Formats: sequence, structure tokens, C-alpha cells
Amino acid sequence: MTLFGLDRAVSAFGDAMRSGALHHAWLLGGPQGVGKASFARIAATRLLADAAGPKVELPGLDVPEGHRIAHLIRAGSHPDFRWLKRELNDKGDALRRNITVKQVRKLGELFAVQPALSDWRAVVIDSVDELEPSAANALLKMLEEPPGRSVFFLVSHSPGRLLPTIRSRCRRLAFEPLDDDAMASALAIARPGMPTADLRRLLAVAGGSVGRALSFAELDMAPIEHLARDILRTGDRDNQQRSK
Repeated sequence: MTLFGLDRAVSAFGDAMRSGALHHAWLLGGPQGVGKASFARIAATRLLADAAGPKVELPGLDVPEGHRIAHLIRAGSHPDFRWLKRELNDKGDALRRNITVKQVRKLGELFAVQPALSDWRAVVIDSVDELEPSAANALLKMLEEPPGRSVFFLVSHSPGRLLPTIRSRCRRLAFEPLDDDAMASALAIARPGMPTADLRRLLAVAGGSVGRALSFAELDMAPIEHLARDILRTGDRDNQQRSK
């Protein structure tokens, strides 16, 4: 997995990791679709890979795709890593509205035993905005008395809405909308062979968010956006544009 346009975040976390004074909780805040969750996965992979040894001899937070730790995390089978997200409802036909307190409390099982592959553990919550109130309070207790050698990555699209007590216990990494070069590089990997004209349309409407651009591409939203802009500029007396 490659990160584009996130050099400052990579440098900040890498420096903290190599300093030996790594903060126990990182709040990854910024617009949706700019790479926060991808960053969390890559940072956690590098942390756990270095901890398991030997240290990875690559720049930034890179880890070889064939590395055993990277393989375990991709497979969802690393014993010292957890990824919390909304689960399916009881019917199994849709996602729950929130991450539940049961999911957060289940992290206690991770911290109740010694780490298996190194002396570090990592947790990603994607996204912390989706915690139900009781789950947010359960997380707060963990952040107030953090387990040793454990790192939480809290992905947030709206950091200002989180409990101030959660924010105060985290080191903040701010993620901004990506510039066009970073967007183009990311989309070239996600959608190889995309015509240049389509790429330009996506860049114009995506607002620096790869996630939004991919959603537009999958739903063919770019032409609709183009028509909507034409209506705003020139009107639509006979409703033909709106019908399209």
C-alpha cells in the first residue's frame, strides 16, 4: 500500500517511533477519503514489524509486501493488532449505525495477555466518530490508563465533535485535502488506464479526496456534476438538463 501526499504525517509518526517516546494515542483528523485509515494501517504495520525484528531497512513507514507481519495484518490474523469498525447488524443485511461498547470492551482481551509476536500492540478505530456514547466512554477509560507498549490510531472525519477528554489524551495528526499531483498518483493505482479527460473531471469535483473521487467514478457522478454546473451557469428553461 502506497501513501500519496501524506509526507508530513509519515515524518511525524516515524520520528516519534524512532525517538523511543511514542505517544500511546494518535488522533488522525481530516476530511473523509484522504488516506487516514490507510496511514493507520501502514503505521501500525511498520511499528509491529520493527518491534518483531529485525528492523525494516526502508524509508518512511514502508514495509515489504512479503514481510510476515504485513501478511498477518492483511489477513486479519495478527494476534497483537485489532481493527474496530462498524459490524453487521443481527440480520446481517446492513451495517450497524455505531461501533458498540461491546466491541470496545472486547479490546480488554487483547490487553489481558502478553503480546505474542513482540512487546507492542496496535489498535485502529475507523472511525472514532462512529462510537456510540457508552463506547466512547469505554475508550476514554483505556486512554486514561493506557496499556503499556500499545498504540491507538483513532481515525476521525470530524475531530471537533469528539469528547474533549478523548482529544486531550491524543497526539493530533492533521490530514488536509490532497493536491492534484497526489490525487492523480493515487487514482492511477486505484483506476489504472483511466482516460485523462475522466481524471480531470474527477479532480475538479473530488475536493482532494481519493475516496470521493472513486465514489464518483463508480457511480458515474462526474457527468451529473458537469450537468448541474451547467444548470447553475446557464439555466434550464425546458428541463432537459434536469431530466438527464
